[in-house]
Amino acid sequence: MGWVGEKFAGLEALCKYYVEIGIDASVLPEGSLEALEKGLVRKDMGYIKVTGRNFDLVTIRMKGTTSGSYSLGNIPLGKGGGAKVGIPLGEKQKIPFEYHHMVRTKVADEKALEANLEKKTKGLIGKQVIGVSWKGGSLAAKLNSNAELNTSIMSFITPSDDMKVEPDKKNSVVRIIFSRP
Repeated sequence: MGWVGEKFAGLEALCKYYVEIGIDASVLPEGSLEALEKGLVRKDMGYIKVTGRNFDLVTIRMKGTTSGSYSLGNIPLGKGGGAKVGIPLGEKQKIPFEYHHMVRTKVADEKALEANLEKKTKGLIGKQVIGVSWKGGSLAAKLNSNAELNTSIMSFITPSDDMKVEPDKKNSVVRIIFSRP
């Protein structure tokens, strides 16, 4: 995945994948009124608009920092220059990505909508996820009661992946965040 101009090419690829599997999705144009983050800090590089599903928008973010060091100068974080982050050539590093699937809704009780996925694993080498449960507010209890959902999650999640639900009151969305290193 790379950067194309100011947009993350992975966003275009994810949108193409969604369309290929029958999801009505399109990348929002730059400056769209439907975009959420418009500031310089934690500004998303773009959004996919989804219709006819249980979520409305998708974005991809780099999570925190990678192991090892960053060099300066390769990946633009904002329009018109500003801070840049890059990976030194020739070094293998894992960049953790977060896939944010957002549901537009009025967020009244943030604590009730928080949920973190906890994984039960077995094995020392080649760990395997053998169970999942949710911790958090009342939403976590509802997610725990959905055996079909949790079985589905176990079919794709790895021991190093993370999943959580975070309310975003400022933007009137709930974010379902899947992280993969």
